[in-house]
Amino acid sequence: MGEVVKQKRMKLHTTGQRVVWMSVGAFLGTLFNPLASWLKNTFLFHPNVKVEGSPAAYGLPYEEVWFGGPDGRTLHGWYIPAKSGEGGQEPLFLWFHGNAGNIGHRLAHVRVLYEQVGGSHFLFDYQGFGHSHGKPSIPGILADGRDAIAVVHQRGWATGKSVVYFGESLGSAVVITVAVEAIPPSRVILLAPFHSLRAMGDLRLPLLSFLVAEDLNSARLVGKLQVPLLVIHGTDDRTIPFQQGQDLFVLAPEPKRFYCVEGGAHTKLYETGGSTYTREIREFVRGRID
Repeated sequence: MGEVVKQKRMKLHTTGQRVVWMSVGAFLGTLFNPLASWLKNTFLFHPNVKVEGSPAAYGLPYEEVWFGGPDGRTLHGWYIPAKSGEGGQEPLFLWFHGNAGNIGHRLAHVRVLYEQVGGSHFLFDYQGFGHSHGKPSIPGILADGRDAIAVVHQRGWATGKSVVYFGESLGSAVVITVAVEAIPPSRVILLAPFHSLRAMGDLRLPLLSFLVAEDLNSARLVGKLQVPLLVIHGTDDRTIPFQQGQDLFVLAPEPKRFYCVEGGAHTKLYETGGSTYTREIREFVRGRID
């Protein structure tokens, strides 16, 4: 009888210890998770809320657009219609920019593609960037990307067009995610993409890279792409190593192309690549992909 009581007491003690540890773990989780999110957002996002100029300053026609979020007016963007009389199936470029600045900083790039490649273009800012409301987060930019895709289709801008998801740096990870999980595009272009956020963390902040182990893993998703892919990367990229773009490209299914911009840095690849850059994009979006 005494042995039975002793066993019950030991079981209760063990159960009590487990409850205590679970409670401590839950308590630490409530403290650590917000801190982890704050650290990730602080290091990852560098938004600029001041939008200087507009497409009109670059001689581009445009429509100002508010969309997305719980109120339907959280995100800000610009829709730039194609020139009249363009031949063939007109591309629609849906731009997903990187982790810094805002859509105003992409207008010079847009003008180059508008004049030398053609098509219509839709640029938008993630939450907390430019005129868009809210604060950026990893789940947030993915939700913003889905909202951008939705508004393009809701407003009929994609009707009869070849829809091109155009991702820059961090935006490349957003593109891969939404291209696999949401409405697939006709084609995908990635500028200076990274292998995974964990791989970037190992390079930049190795002691904290575990915080982003499960976030934006492009390497895990890129194999699920079912549309033609063009990867563009500069050989002198000091932000996202050229090798990461190559490694991601290897994991992607056919059909795919890789355009190496000799001497290209992380930004302004359109300037370094010049006419070759625009030719590569024009042939990819307007030509036949086998």
